[in-house]
Amino acid sequence: MQKFAHWFIPHPTTHEKAKLLSWHFLFIYFLLFALLRISFDLVGIYRPGVLGTTSQITAEKIIEDTNVERQKAGFSPVVANAALSQAAREKAANMFAENYWAHYSPSGRDPWGFIKGAGYKFSYAGENLARNFSDSEGVVVAWMNSPTHRENLLNPNYQEIGIAVEDGILQGQQTTLVVQMFGKPTQAIAAAPPKIDLQGVEAKSEVPPLLPQSQPLSVAGSALSSQSLGNQPVLDPFAVTRTAGFALIFMISTLLIADFLVLKRRGVFRFSSHHFAHLSFMAVAGTSLILSKAGEIL
Repeated sequence: MQKFAHWFIPHPTTHEKAKLLSWHFLFIYFLLFALLRISFDLVGIYRPGVLGTTSQITAEKIIEDTNVERQKAGFSPVVANAALSQAAREKAANMFAENYWAHYSPSGRDPWGFIKGAGYKFSYAGENLARNFSDSEGVVVAWMNSPTHRENLLNPNYQEIGIAVEDGILQGQQTTLVVQMFGKPTQAIAAAPPKIDLQGVEAKSEVPPLLPQSQPLSVAGSALSSQSLGNQPVLDPFAVTRTAGFALIFMISTLLIADFLVLKRRGVFRFSSHHFAHLSFMAVAGTSLILSKAGEIL
């Protein structure tokens, strides 16, 4: 019985830490998390569509929340445009078809090509991307929290917007992909030459208006509805990882508290314990998990 108890509380004679708090087991916990991550990657390769997220995102809500943020900043709201919506829809379809998460496709297609293909002529244009979010508010909040995406979303030059909200399998995971395209039509500044913004762009920021040709990117009044797939994902990798993290933090914290109480009752001082430091670390880790959100932006 004492041997079994030593898995959870200090040894009765040597007062060594519980076995589940030993460095050997801490290393095992790390390996289990690594294996969990690897298993997600393998499932995504060999069983695409099993992993993923479900969402309640709508194009209408994305446009509404975008205009709320623009008006807060003192800028005019953008108007939905059918051609920009078509361009966004084509971009989303191409991302699923070529299986990439980037502004530029592996075959070399850029955002502006989709806008031109939809028959939209612009003087300014921009694009924001998002995936793996569960609701529209989370998408816009994430864009607003990113300086480059925020700058794109609040660009005063944009007058129109186009949104695509499409479900599909991307890089092995079922996801909801959001494509947001902005634009200003050339007709709005016919007397002026097209504006070419040469501001630098990082690889993972929204694509700025760099085109010398004038074509605005906007979402038409008819917002795109999400294309529903028949198959629903079986597991949400983010939710599974988060749950496993909470379980591990709870277990280690409970063992640390038990270790502290047992040693205190025995009147034993262990120099290497550092209970409060370890518990503080667990609290920080738990808070990070609570604050963590699913979803990626580009």
